[in-house]
Amino acid sequence: MEVVELPDRQQRQLDALRLHINNLLADKWVIASRNPLTLQRGEQVCYVLHGMLVSDGLV
Repeated sequence: MEVVELPDRQQRQLDALRLHINNLLADKWVIASRNPLTLQRGEQVCYVLHGMLVSDGLV
């Protein structure tokens, strides 16, 4: 068996979206579900669908 080193690569994509979600979490939003990623603060709900953050009223 041959050992092959794979190049380092960034697994995460959509850095701007991740940054925005981190800002929401810092502003007291919580992750309510992971599939699909659902964020909630009080009665406000947002989903991450196809790489976009969508509010509950638009789903």
